[in-house]
Amino acid sequence: MTPKSPPCVESAVLYRLADMRQINESAFNKALACDNLETVELALINLGRIGGEQASELILPSLDHSQDSVRETAAFALGIGLHKPATANLIERLGQEKNNKVRVAMVLAIGNLGGEQSVPTLARLIEETDEPEVANAAMQGLGIMSVFHRHLLTGDTEIEVARVIERLDEEDTALMASFLLARVPLLRDPQVPDVIALLREKNASLNSATQAFVIRALSRLGQKEITPFLWEKVRSDNLAIQIAVAQALGIRTLTSTEQIQALNELALADNPALQVTVLQSGRRWMTPQTLKTLRESDNTWVQSEAFLATNDKTQPDVQKLVKAWLESDDPNHQRAVIQYFSELNMPPVLKQLAESDKEIIRIGAQRALNTYQEPKNEPIATPTELPSSLSEGPSRVKIVTTKGDIVIKLFTDTPYTSTNFIRLVESGFYDNTYFHRVIPNFVAQGGSKYGDGSGSVGYSIREELNQRSHRKGTIGMATAGKDTGGAQFFFNLAPNLHLDSNYTVFGEVVAGMDIVMSLEQNDQILKAEISEKINK
Repeated sequence: MTPKSPPCVESAVLYRLADMRQINESAFNKALACDNLETVELALINLGRIGGEQASELILPSLDHSQDSVRETAAFALGIGLHKPATANLIERLGQEKNNKVRVAMVLAIGNLGGEQSVPTLARLIEETDEPEVANAAMQGLGIMSVFHRHLLTGDTEIEVARVIERLDEEDTALMASFLLARVPLLRDPQVPDVIALLREKNASLNSATQAFVIRALSRLGQKEITPFLWEKVRSDNLAIQIAVAQALGIRTLTSTEQIQALNELALADNPALQVTVLQSGRRWMTPQTLKTLRESDNTWVQSEAFLATNDKTQPDVQKLVKAWLESDDPNHQRAVIQYFSELNMPPVLKQLAESDKEIIRIGAQRALNTYQEPKNEPIATPTELPSSLSEGPSRVKIVTTKGDIVIKLFTDTPYTSTNFIRLVESGFYDNTYFHRVIPNFVAQGGSKYGDGSGSVGYSIREELNQRSHRKGTIGMATAGKDTGGAQFFFNLAPNLHLDSNYTVFGEVVAGMDIVMSLEQNDQILKAEISEKINK
């Protein structure tokens, strides 16, 4: 068998069937029996995208295929197909599989499916396997389960935390071990000294994402040694670590005036993302003077968070802001003032604001009153022709923002998602839209017309899940449930490994990553344009 053999079934047909969520057994059986490996693997992925029992039954025989890459793709397809009974088949084949890449795909699929035996299977692998790649997959699988199958990870689990800490001490598995500790509350106070000692010893060799994950894990515990350690880490020159520390310190009990003062000084640091993080997590520790200073900031994101963090909102200067912000055209101000009236539970005022001619204020007030009707977006009809993004090679798109230019590359194996993005770019939809949701160390989400997440395209597109990971710099399609994408997308600001196999990764940043990392809530896309086509 060779990828150079004829395709048997055109890729456009398989993509189209998947986008229609339609299983044509004749077409898929022909593709799965093809001598062209690319056709076989494409058929498997698209069956996985369709999902369900019938798709799983067509995929399962490929777990016994002679080619490693086909078995790997079949395992991934079963994982995204979400037919839980397939878990047992994957666990059985896992014991027989010799190829590590295939085993990794099987393990991740077992986690994504969340079957009854998923936790003990993955826990056993963490403890016993000598293969770092397989251990990583098991830890990531459990982290994914913490989001989509949380009920299976409540209370005591079979996960041996001492072994996870050992994995944290190993270069090849440190990131995934820290990710698991951040997602699942495995650490206990007696283990804290060892973890802190490890982080101090390996400070230079552990990357910022690993350290940030461990800091998040430590923040849940009450062990007294944690707070002094966090004050050590706050002096890091890495913003991701500083933000993780700020989030951790804000939720801890500060025991001295010096600590409270130090957190207030951190809130006054010359970085909006760090300031906002401290205001959101540590608002109870902010002094009136700090809040007053930040309410007078030149940055409206910081202003708004300082306003919302103010306990006494009857202060004359706060009331003055309320009045001014009701007339403001700044989305941050408008969102803050609506939240102000919502928190004070003032229905009469909200009813008046629900008639406002300002979109964010009107919609925000209606949402607060539970009278807003969310638009119902029907799936867009599947085009009859092969999307140009697939036939002509990948596209580069230049996104001109208020912070600078970002260039992204769109992938060809997510043809309908990439083509939808291109059409929106060409129509001018993204011009003057907002990055309405920016969460440091997580995502910068864009594509909102009005700066509060509203202003949709009026239709939805289906997911095109793939084997790419949500690493820093990749671009995912924002959804509010299965097959609900449209215009909104997000830049991954960190490795968001818990999103893998559940959100479509359809592009990556190829220039301007520093601009991406500097984005703030309600920065704007001034213009988006097709930059160039790239030869395959």
